[in-house]
Amino acid sequence: MSLATVVPMLNVLRLRGGPQELPADHGVLVFWMGASMVSGILVAAPLHGLTASVFLSALDLALLYLFVLTLLGLQGLTGRWLQTYTAMVGVSALLGLVMSGLLWLFPPDFEAEQVSTGGGVAYLGLVVWLLLVFGHILQQALNLGSRMTGVVIALGFLIVSSVVTQFALGIATV
Repeated sequence: MSLATVVPMLNVLRLRGGPQELPADHGVLVFWMGASMVSGILVAAPLHGLTASVFLSALDLALLYLFVLTLLGLQGLTGRWLQTYTAMVGVSALLGLVMSGLLWLFPPDFEAEQVSTGGGVAYLGLVVWLLLVFGHILQQALNLGSRMTGVVIALGFLIVSSVVTQFALGIATV
């Protein structure tokens, strides 16, 4: 992968570029999907173990794919799926790497289900950043008038994704 692939993704992450600036290339998508799998495993493995982390990362990519296709399909913009999905997967990969660093800096006590104040603030800040970037991507991809509309849609996705993955793990009760 070259800087021509990474720099546009960093611009999306900094809210300075949109998914339309990413190359519409399946190889680039595969690169970012691999990066997202690795970062997802790094984040989830301390709590769920390696096998469950691989499953969760793959499930998250599948849910995001269905989410992007559904939204774009509802707007008649399915031609934008590759760049939109690549942008969202790439952002997830990069922020997942940041999260894995935060987990190392502020390790939560999983048994007591406690997080330090600094860790909690850092984790919350990262979630807000993710919502803003997803909202930005959705605003660009769906031609929304407001980034906040995209943020609300992204929040809905994160809630649904969280519920589905919790059920998939057997953690939540029906």
